[in-house]
Amino acid sequence: MKMLGWICVWALSWIPTVIGMPESEAVAALQEVVLDDGSTVEIIKNYVYSQEYEEDIVFEQTPTGEVSAEDGEKVYITVSMGKEPDENLADATEGVGGVSSFGIAAYLSEEDTNASNSSITSLVGINWDNVPFSYEYVYDNSESCWNWGMWKDGVCYKSPPGEYNTDVRHLMQFYCDGHYVYLRIVFATVYAYDACGDNYLFYLDGEQTQYQLALEGEESITGKTEDLGPGTHQLVVEHVDSGLSGEAATGAIAYLLKSEDANTEVQMKIPLGEMWNQNTVIDLENLNTIEFRCYPLMYHNLTASGASTFPWLGAAAAMVIIPGSTILLKRRGKKKVKKPDEKNI
Repeated sequence: MKMLGWICVWALSWIPTVIGMPESEAVAALQEVVLDDGSTVEIIKNYVYSQEYEEDIVFEQTPTGEVSAEDGEKVYITVSMGKEPDENLADATEGVGGVSSFGIAAYLSEEDTNASNSSITSLVGINWDNVPFSYEYVYDNSESCWNWGMWKDGVCYKSPPGEYNTDVRHLMQFYCDGHYVYLRIVFATVYAYDACGDNYLFYLDGEQTQYQLALEGEESITGKTEDLGPGTHQLVVEHVDSGLSGEAATGAIAYLLKSEDANTEVQMKIPLGEMWNQNTVIDLENLNTIEFRCYPLMYHNLTASGASTFPWLGAAAAMVIIPGSTILLKRRGKKKVKKPDEKNI
């Protein structure tokens, strides 16, 4: 009698230890890791003050060494911000109803955030020049961008090796000031449509809300904006996949910008309170991270996190999300601007 047995083969990945490295070197080392399916790891960073480790040094990491392919998909590292300042500083937690500020909002002056100071046409009241951006696409098209090119209407589009542009990828900016979530998308030249208004997903600490952008009287702008003339066109932000489906989101605004010599873009803002109206499980009083995903446009999420993580404006650069890497910053009650009547302790 023959005994038939099953042999299980586990795909393993090797994650190098980057503890003790400067942040840039650690990220570079982890980006060299190629998983069993050919993808790269997602690097999730956490910035904290430390009495023991110098600024910019990675001092914690999970996982390391040989791990399963699934466990190796995400690598968490903790980066030191150096010693916490001794000054008596004003609390950085701002916003309405206990909602913290997000992105870089808490460390920008009113002049910095004033839309009139932006070189980018702003229709939602903020200065886009001061909001980090990311280039996204529905799949990792890097090789096409840099080598053989991407084609549309008989034209081949490329970007310089190691770089992207709006010919080959969508430019996205994602930001929250503790009151509204803001989003700007410049659609890639090579994209199938002039613009996309479907599947705008926002995750507030993992709790989903969903919206679509529509022209008045239409279901969505996808495939319906090519014939619009140059100029600014107001859109409707509609709830999707909820008890409010089909209703306009109260307090939300959105615009589509058409130009004869530039790519089509959309700008929008949605009140956090309206997101709660769609999904009341969201805990606005203890909100840490907001993620954005649009499946027709991108293959991973963008993340905005508590501004109180940042002790100085220069840290805002850490919010830039590069392909294959998501930056997650946990709110830890950091402090910021000294009050005029305060003294050093």
